Amino acid sequence: MGKLTGKKLLLLGERDGVPGPAMEACLKGSGASIEFSVTECFV
Repeated sequence: MGKLTGKKLLLLGERDGVPGPAMEACLKGSGASIEFSVTECFV
């Protein structure tokens, strides 16, 4: 059982850094529930 099992996640990615879908793909098997995932541009 991992540390994220049963947790709810909000993923905020950056256009020039790590995008939201990439974080979502990495955390998909963690047992956490991904409630929201987005990629934004912070200028």
